[in-house]
Amino acid sequence: MKLKLLIPSIFLLLSAGQAAASCGAIRFAYPDQHRPPYWLGNGEAVGTPPGASVEWVREFAASARCTVEFVRLPVPRLRSTLVSGAADFTTVDMTADGQPGIVLPRDASGKPDPKRATTLNVVAFVRAKDGYMRSTDPLQMMRGQRVGVMYGSTYAAMLQQAGAVLDQGAPTVPNNLEKLHLGRTDAFVVSLVSETDLDKFVATRFKGDIIRLDKPILKSHLWLAASQQYYDSHRSEVESMWNWLGGDGNKRYNLLLRKYTEN
Repeated sequence: MKLKLLIPSIFLLLSAGQAAASCGAIRFAYPDQHRPPYWLGNGEAVGTPPGASVEWVREFAASARCTVEFVRLPVPRLRSTLVSGAADFTTVDMTADGQPGIVLPRDASGKPDPKRATTLNVVAFVRAKDGYMRSTDPLQMMRGQRVGVMYGSTYAAMLQQAGAVLDQGAPTVPNNLEKLHLGRTDAFVVSLVSETDLDKFVATRFKGDIIRLDKPILKSHLWLAASQQYYDSHRSEVESMWNWLGGDGNKRYNLLLRKYTEN
């Protein structure tokens, strides 16, 4: 009698183990450039410490009993790697909506779901000695000015339309801030999860010489998008991860960001 009761239990355990292992390791592509507080370090290796976003992605995967294999690439290659299926996930903004090979979480109306995304704020930093008020409209001040941006930034076209002269020569966030500090650019524009994510870093490093303008250039969302190939073969796991993001995921991200921005 005990054996008969034990056999179904063994099968249940085996089934649970197979379900946990079926997802395997997701290949997550992210920038190979130092972007505090999100992605730390340069090159192919994961940084030590890795950055708030790396830790967050690990928890994102673990929510569906998956592990993560990180792939660091230049920004312009992230989407093409996702579309080809060489990566399973990467971060994208609204400009990826409708791009073949990229799958975003959708709401009931079929639009990209903002509840299963994180926030995106594109902000501008300027030199304090140039006399700009923090309330200055960043797009108006950029007309005819040399503006540093991260190479491959999707908002670059918007800045050009506003009359900015783009400088994409510095590979990292600190490099761009240093160019601004030295007067080689007139502003630096960067996308952040929270508008204040770089404030302590900038204040500590530049001692008040660089300030952030209060008004964001753009407020939108950032998604952890899946490749069409991965979504088709792991739909339930992907939806589970996205649902976690829409529940506890962003709360966890905020805690991880605090760990990196307040210390």
